[in-house]
Amino acid sequence: MKYSRKQITKAGEKLMTSKSSKEIEDALNIINKWRTSHLLPLIILKNKLLRTLKENNIEPNLVSQRLKRLSSIEYKLDLNPSMGLGGMQDIGGFRSVLKDVQDLKNLDNALRHQKSHHKLEKVVDYIQNPKHTGYRSIHYIYKYSSNKEMYDGLKLELQIRTKLQHNWATAVETAGIITKTSLKSNQGPDKWLDFFKIVSSLFAIKEELPVMEEHKELTMQELMVQCYKYCGELNILTKLKAIRVSSNRIEKDKFPGDYYLLNINIISMSVNIKIYNKQQFETATNEYLRLEKTINENENAVVLVSASSIRTLKKAYPSYFLDTSEFILAIEKINSNCKKLKYV
Repeated sequence: MKYSRKQITKAGEKLMTSKSSKEIEDALNIINKWRTSHLLPLIILKNKLLRTLKENNIEPNLVSQRLKRLSSIEYKLDLNPSMGLGGMQDIGGFRSVLKDVQDLKNLDNALRHQKSHHKLEKVVDYIQNPKHTGYRSIHYIYKYSSNKEMYDGLKLELQIRTKLQHNWATAVETAGIITKTSLKSNQGPDKWLDFFKIVSSLFAIKEELPVMEEHKELTMQELMVQCYKYCGELNILTKLKAIRVSSNRIEKDKFPGDYYLLNINIISMSVNIKIYNKQQFETATNEYLRLEKTINENENAVVLVSASSIRTLKKAYPSYFLDTSEFILAIEKINSNCKKLKYV
């Protein structure tokens, strides 16, 4: 790496604790250069993932990549002060969403046994052992190997999950906007947290996966009734429907790009999109940092992601467009069955 782990951690400490505007500015420049250096390794590992999918006859629902937002970096450092920025493993992240559990198992098996120039350092299975929020996915931490110092040793995280699990995670992030809390970090109103845990177990039953530990003594009927009651009490579906963001850029495949810089305005419910090609990645990352310095976290969110078109971008990151349509349909079906079967 161009910067040592110690240098990056020190820059992270300056960002979080310094009162000097110059020290913070210098720290931000180091962090942004380090963050930007993850782009090329991300592209290479994502392409390797695409080959692996093809070799195993797996048709993904989507494959995408992103650089971690500065606000997310700061939040994670605040939550885990002893970790240090140099120890953060998901600055560069890529994801594959699969149509079902069988495809997910096949890909997981292929990833664990494939030979690679880049070391697979760790695998964390949050599907068989979900987080206590109800989050489910499998995470793979890779250590990138390169002859170029700036890339060698960088950590990259791959996440794979099913479409249903992806819809759940999207809804949790969007609901965090409604509650003004980080529900995905298990912070926020208890009833909202409980609702998403219940839905996680209901989705798990549908996919024949383990339910949450706290739900092992409950029947599917009891979980459905609780889901129905929370929806009514918290007015969840109405609130999720009301918070959809519309894109200011026409969603057509004739507007392809390599990098998309999204500036989401939560107040006006809109998102502005700037499109960059591969040669413009430095311009894109500099603009990314500039916008991050100016936003109000309660009103805006900025993110730089990669996708083949705006259409696939919206599929990959519906939470950035505050779109929970598929999650809403799934919950409406559960509630409808609950009434039809006279559970309530």
